[in-house]
Amino acid sequence: MADTATVSAPRSQDRLSLLRVLAPTARDIAVPLAAYYILHWAGYSDFLALLAGAVFSGVLVLVEVIRVRRVDAMAALILAGFVFGIVSSLISGDARMMIVRDSLTTAVIGLAFGVSVPLGKPLTYVAARKAFANSPAKLAEMELRFRTDPLVRRLHNRIAGMWGVGLIGESVLRVVLAYRLPIHTMAWLSSVLMVGITVVLMAVTIRTIKRVKRTESIAEPGYASVHE
Repeated sequence: MADTATVSAPRSQDRLSLLRVLAPTARDIAVPLAAYYILHWAGYSDFLALLAGAVFSGVLVLVEVIRVRRVDAMAALILAGFVFGIVSSLISGDARMMIVRDSLTTAVIGLAFGVSVPLGKPLTYVAARKAFANSPAKLAEMELRFRTDPLVRRLHNRIAGMWGVGLIGESVLRVVLAYRLPIHTMAWLSSVLMVGITVVLMAVTIRTIKRVKRTESIAEPGYASVHE
């Protein structure tokens, strides 16, 4: 019974970690998506319905920025994507540009993951340092492992590269579908693709970390942080 409890506890923690990460994303997707379909059902055009959804998304990000009183790189990138989508749509009159802007944001994030690997600072390591910012002892230990253990660096590079390829591939697929499928279909499918690739990449990341821990006996601090 004790072994069963020990095994089930980490699994529960992994599920809670996934929920913690995905909850804000689900909220940010659900609110603008609901705005789009409500306005579309009320008879407004795709352009105005998508525009309203984009405005709602921007407001949610701004509220979060005001709450924490700082603008991090991710918030700045998302806001820049909103501005691009709205301005380009107003200029071109093409409502699909507001769907494409999500793909561009994802592509930029994926590119950042990919470029971070040859630069020697994989974004997974950057995220780990941020996660341990309030724990100086754990942060120092993690940084030491990253500098001195090639296995730790390889794992970070492998996972960062995987996220880069996955996000860029998903963004390209979304752009292609945006101009091949009806707008009312892409309004929900775009979000499904984004959440789907995120869940898959997170699941593979967790499985990879666990497998490496088992086969190479790597201690917890250098790796658990990657998905916290």
